[in-house]
Amino acid sequence: MEALGSPLNKEGLLQVYVHTLNDYVVTVNPSARLPRNYNRFVGLMEQLFEFGRVPPKGTALLNLKHQTLNQLFQEIEPSYTVVFSRIGKAQTLEETVSKLSDKQKPAVLVGGFPRGHFSRATLKLADEVVCLDPDMLETWTVTSRLIYEYERALSLPNKRLNQ
Repeated sequence: MEALGSPLNKEGLLQVYVHTLNDYVVTVNPSARLPRNYNRFVGLMEQLFEFGRVPPKGTALLNLKHQTLNQLFQEIEPSYTVVFSRIGKAQTLEETVSKLSDKQKPAVLVGGFPRGHFSRATLKLADEVVCLDPDMLETWTVTSRLIYEYERALSLPNKRLNQ
């Protein structure tokens, strides 16, 4: 929800994928508005796993595919990939984003698991593994800061205000 409501997404400059532990990939349509109510969200996820898409007919807001992260990366062909992990090289978000903003099609992996680290196979997909903080940060904290910093690097706030 954090990412979908961002100016970066509203400008068509963001694509969100969710990769699950069991090798499913959820592709989120940038125009999707996910429910804020937990019960409605659960119903949406049930529908997604039953039909493979939401809604079952018409323009899909969510698509589900059985796919490894490696297969997803072969499909989307990112030009540069950053993985955020406490075991990475210590670097500020500003430094990291300055590298990303120069790339044609960057990809960023933000973990969403309660403990542990990315697998070795996932880390091999990265051009760079970055540690933003010695403490574990919550997914939404990293996501919101990353998106805002990237928007700033692209001068997106000024561009949107001066249209």
